Amino acid sequence: MRNHRFEGLEEQARERGDHPAYQRRPSDSVSWGLRVASAWAVRFLAVAAAVLVVVWLLDRVALVTVAVTIAIMFCSLLQPAVAWLNGHRVPRPLAALVVFVLGCAVLGLAGWFVVTQITSSYGTIDEQIAQAGDSIRTWLVTGPLDLSQRQVDQYTTQLGDTLRGNRGSLVSGFFATATSALGVLSGALFCLFALLFLLLDNGSIWNWFVRIVPAGARRPTEAAGAVAWRTLTRYMLSLILLAVINAGTMVVIMLVAGMPLVVPLGVLLFLGSLIPLIGIIVAGAVVALIALVTAGPTLALIMVIALILTVQLEGNLLNPWILGKAVQIHPLAILVTVTAGTLLGGIFGAFVAVPLVAVVNNVVSVVRRTGAGPVPPAVTGPQGVASSEGD
Repeated sequence: MRNHRFEGLEEQARERGDHPAYQRRPSDSVSWGLRVASAWAVRFLAVAAAVLVVVWLLDRVALVTVAVTIAIMFCSLLQPAVAWLNGHRVPRPLAALVVFVLGCAVLGLAGWFVVTQITSSYGTIDEQIAQAGDSIRTWLVTGPLDLSQRQVDQYTTQLGDTLRGNRGSLVSGFFATATSALGVLSGALFCLFALLFLLLDNGSIWNWFVRIVPAGARRPTEAAGAVAWRTLTRYMLSLILLAVINAGTMVVIMLVAGMPLVVPLGVLLFLGSLIPLIGIIVAGAVVALIALVTAGPTLALIMVIALILTVQLEGNLLNPWILGKAVQIHPLAILVTVTAGTLLGGIFGAFVAVPLVAVVNNVVSVVRRTGAGPVPPAVTGPQGVASSEGD
């Protein structure tokens, strides 16, 4: 039988806090919600600090970071060809060398074509943009806004100062150490050698990395690596294809409409399409400005409508069909990602921001599924690592 008198004394001791077992600590007065929030905050700060340290270290060796990143992205474009040749009984070293030589030749010719088109038409494009700016200034004074010439000059000066002040940040970030010709040349050579070694590699680099992680994390690491590589490969191939479709569609429209400078503007649209969402908008604005100067507002409006329809066609029809669910990112997330990448790493940051987010998103998903239970049947990935089909 329980002693009710003893229970009463125990209850009183608990309320007074006299007994050591019932003394309240200061942390006991903190609510459960605040404890959870503080635990999340501490862990978030720890992760953010680790990320900042990694970014700082990568920025300290910016030349290596840029070269290796570009080599990996080009490798994701060329690796399927190496795998196809190797699957048709061509030795892997020979397949890698053939693809490397052909790939460098194609990329070199494409780069030469882009540079020659831009340099040969730079003066004309610059003159057309200047004329477009004068036309806009005149419209602001004589148009429905009815601004004074002094106000227009003031706003134009402020805009020019802002652009000049931020022009350096667009090529800063990871490009800070590659400003000299020697830095660019050494970075290009390093990138080519890294690309060749990546093409020759048959998963040994990744297998070495997997072996150094703890044994319990090797299976999720293998699955994450396979998904990351497959996501990057699919993204890069589809990015080039979508850029060609965008530029080709607009080139046909510009030829039909009688636009000047069709080839350099097509090259500009292709390069702009390599930076999702923002790049095509900036390139399209240049096309619209040139159309406004050369043929008036009607052609400029036609170019804007054609560009909007092309972007909508890509976003609503081609993107889901070509990319599939593996690289599905919301347009708002793309805008935020590209903007943040531009602020942190300039043009290079804007270019790698979206594939980085896509890779991280899919890696987190597959690691979560791998840790929660068995993964789907494994297949051999393009780099010789086990991959999951369930991404």
